[in-house]
Amino acid sequence: MCEVKNIYLQEEFRILKKKSLTFPRDHSKKSVTTDKEMWPVYVELTNEKIYGCDFIVSATGVTPNIEPFLHGNSFDLGEDGGLKVDDHMHTSLPDVYAAGDICTASWQPSPVWQQMRLWTQARQMGWYAAKCMAAASLGESIDMDFSFELFAHVTKFFNYKVVLLGKYNAQGLGSDHELMLRCTKGQEYIKVIMQNGRMMGAVLIGETDLEETFENLILNQMNLSSYGEDLLDPNIDIEDYFD
Repeated sequence: MCEVKNIYLQEEFRILKKKSLTFPRDHSKKSVTTDKEMWPVYVELTNEKIYGCDFIVSATGVTPNIEPFLHGNSFDLGEDGGLKVDDHMHTSLPDVYAAGDICTASWQPSPVWQQMRLWTQARQMGWYAAKCMAAASLGESIDMDFSFELFAHVTKFFNYKVVLLGKYNAQGLGSDHELMLRCTKGQEYIKVIMQNGRMMGAVLIGETDLEETFENLILNQMNLSSYGEDLLDPNIDIEDYFD
């Protein structure tokens, strides 16, 4: 029940002559001892305790900031606190649209898409909301944007390229799925989520050159049962095979 107050590198920590504690192994014991070991980085918490670490991963979630818009309005809200929007980004109030972190996608999503509050998805929603508003003003109909057919996100972590596709963590698939893995230490990590012989999601870390192939396999839901574990055999160029 505390937060990060300060972070110190080893040299800075030594100059300030601060003291760190050994990390508690048994929370039932109240006594703590000073840590004599030197660490690459130190974290000071709001409870005034300092601990040495190998490295720190700091992750922040997203809460929809709807407060400025609620006064005097009766928006329908999603379970996660966002403004509910339909498949044309309409809120429950006429002529009011919402996109990005503030909204909750309330339409029936594609089987391989889910909302995640990322800047890339917020930008896609913003583009689509603008198209919907323009179409509505002209009295025209508009189809759902293709970007909502498949969840896809690309980032970098520890200087490795990371690609997340579809139900990359088997979200909503229950226990009725299987995982296929391929790992080359220091080079690549590939995880594929399969259900009923069809690819539902994937995690690609490193320069795998498989993102476009897997994206197509997830979208077209081709039955891959006959390929089995050969699907990830590094000696088979599946990129050309499924081209």
